[in-house]
Amino acid sequence: IRQSEAKEEAKISEFQEELVQLAAQLNGDYTLKSYPEEIGKKMNVREAKKYMGDSVKRFFEASRLAKSLGADDEEIVKMRPSLTTRATSGPTPKTTNP
Repeated sequence: IRQSEAKEEAKISEFQEELVQLAAQLNGDYTLKSYPEEIGKKMNVREAKKYMGDSVKRFFEASRLAKSLGADDEEIVKMRPSLTTRATSGPTPKTTNP
């Protein structure tokens, strides 16, 4: 547990970089050519926190939307990478059977 304030401008640690790459999996960014060489490598703590939070939020929104559109509980939501700014209404999910 951290005993002091976060150093938001600091470069992220190797562990934090792995968390960013996990978020990239949720976000669909793993399909980009820049993955995994660039995603997370140039981020500071503040940027990584925002990226991870946004990724989880998008995934949950897409999952809820898929369920409301009739997706089965056992279907997996596959995210596509966001190459432009998204509207706040949420992403369009793509579902496939496992």
